[in-house]
Amino acid sequence: MSQNHGVPPESEAPTEYIPRITDAPSPADAQTEMIPKIVYTPPPSQAPDGDGYQAPPPGERSARTADRARKSAQRRLAVLSGVGEVLITLGAVMALYVVYTLWWTNVEANKAANSEANSIQQQFQHQLTPNAPAGTQPKSAFAPSEGFALMTIPAIGKTNIPVMQGVDKEKVLDKGAVGHYTTPDTAMPWDPTGNFAVAAHRRTYGEPFRYINQLRVGDHVVVETTHGWYVYALDKELPQTDPTNIGTIAPIPKGGPFTKPGRYITLTTCTPEWASTYRLIWWGHLVRVDPLNGPPPAELKDPNRHT
Repeated sequence: MSQNHGVPPESEAPTEYIPRITDAPSPADAQTEMIPKIVYTPPPSQAPDGDGYQAPPPGERSARTADRARKSAQRRLAVLSGVGEVLITLGAVMALYVVYTLWWTNVEANKAANSEANSIQQQFQHQLTPNAPAGTQPKSAFAPSEGFALMTIPAIGKTNIPVMQGVDKEKVLDKGAVGHYTTPDTAMPWDPTGNFAVAAHRRTYGEPFRYINQLRVGDHVVVETTHGWYVYALDKELPQTDPTNIGTIAPIPKGGPFTKPGRYITLTTCTPEWASTYRLIWWGHLVRVDPLNGPPPAELKDPNRHT
């Protein structure tokens, strides 16, 4: 018997299985993929309750949404309309304020100034009346806000501006008048020495010193009083100084053109033109005094450069 050395005969060798390769299934035989169905679930606030609540149909929901949008638009329109009315009202108030400031204050001040000037002219006429007691002396002391003189500045076209005692804004300056400084006390025109210092508005409330910044050295200021006509000539301008600089109205004005006592005049007003931040100053000296019962000074006819 032959030996196979442990190798089994061919008939007894194990069979090797090779996997069978088959064709892919046809589309018809393929398994159908299931797509989940999406079902509308109302929010908790609209969920069915025990009473059998049902969500409103899509058409009703659209109507409600449109109604909310319409009401929201109406609210926005109402707010915008209210804001617009407020802005229109504010604009009207501002316009009225501008009209009042630029026009009406001048109307009222000119009316008050004319009335005061007429009252002062009556004082002059009384002083000149032939029936006045002999030896009657002109009045020299005046109460606060009392008128006592008329000022004319021919070069800027300002005539017969009433001059009143004190510089109270409401009782003097806002009435279109020139105010005479009494705090600190300054001289009257008829005093033997001193500085006759006055103030007035440059803009609004009659604007007595409207063009004071355009005066020139040598221009005249004429002050009519019961003591006579006082004619001054201007010497120097100070375009700007601090409002607290009271040295400008001292008997010998600080920063002015004078170095010794004399009979001076100081005109003061606000600057810049539409503000009161600083003061503009003009200084002048007395040229002469003409009697009240004589002819008016020729300087009253100086050319007006603003006609």
